[in-house]
Amino acid sequence: MGYPPQHGRSQRGETGRGVAAILTMVVGVLVAAVVTVVAVFNPTSGPKGAHTSQGAEHSESAVRQAAQLALDSYSSGSYGDFWDLWSAQAQGLVKREDYVRLFELCPPLSLDTRFTVSDITITGDDATVLATGAGEAEDFAFVFEGGSWRYTPSSRQQQDYRTKTVDQLAQEQRSAGACGAAAPTSPPTAPLTSTPTAAPTAAPTEAPASPPTPTASPTYAPAPTPSLS
Repeated sequence: MGYPPQHGRSQRGETGRGVAAILTMVVGVLVAAVVTVVAVFNPTSGPKGAHTSQGAEHSESAVRQAAQLALDSYSSGSYGDFWDLWSAQAQGLVKREDYVRLFELCPPLSLDTRFTVSDITITGDDATVLATGAGEAEDFAFVFEGGSWRYTPSSRQQQDYRTKTVDQLAQEQRSAGACGAAAPTSPPTAPLTSTPTAAPTAAPTEAPASPPTPTASPTYAPAPTPSLS
């Protein structure tokens, strides 16, 4: 009676397969490690289209161009065009025609004062632009919206637009002396009635009577002398 067949050959095959599996695992770990290192130290190696486009739109030159266009529209008196460059949220605070009428009621003290952009700070979709006009530097806020940078009024201005009419704002600015010379001193509430409706009647309609001749000047009789008797 023979012995069961030996499995020496099969054990050798299983050992080889085990070594191959281990080698495959080691290689896989090494490849994963290399990919991780490359991704950490070279994060821009992925798709470049979206990053490149967003970088150009959020560049300093893009903000500067948008800011200069908006500020030039304001300084030239194109207030409707300036309003068109506001953010959607800001445009909801005041109508375009009301904003234009505000400057009809209260013109600026000076026109054609070009702003010069000197510094730009970009934080995500928000940007702060430092510009100088008429000798004073001021910060202006811009927000990236709908593929372009748009102007946003300050928090105080937004509060004024929410709570006051343009007539009230114009009156406040006139009282503060912030309006140009063309602004009316006070809005008339009724037509003036003090102006006479008819021409003065002092002018004679007929020629005056000719003055008396010098000989017609009155003479006075001497007073009677008192009687001495």
